[in-house]
Amino acid sequence: MNFYIGNSINEIDEQDVNVEFSDELINFIYKMRGQVSFDMSKLYEIDPYDDVEVSKNDLSQIIEICNYILNTSLLQNYEELEEGNQMLQDLVEIAQKAMSRGLGLISIGD
Repeated sequence: MNFYIGNSINEIDEQDVNVEFSDELINFIYKMRGQVSFDMSKLYEIDPYDDVEVSKNDLSQIIEICNYILNTSLLQNYEELEEGNQMLQDLVEIAQKAMSRGLGLISIGD
């Protein structure tokens, strides 16, 4: 799936900056949900196969989740550790840009 800045699917520009986020990483995070007391549902509940509008009200929580995963050893068993860390960091950056513009994110599924 790819994340774009915008409040609706109709207003995104697919040529604009976007962040690719792998289905495998979302699935890995979903499988870890029972191992941590931190609520990561705002991230793993995004359907990687559908187009999803992520409200600007949820962005700070998405950033918090990404930073939590980055600052712990949760991805230590993820096959593509560096790639996973980079995707999380990229998602934090695009979410911060969206927040600064007063917009949400749109996830375009595969």
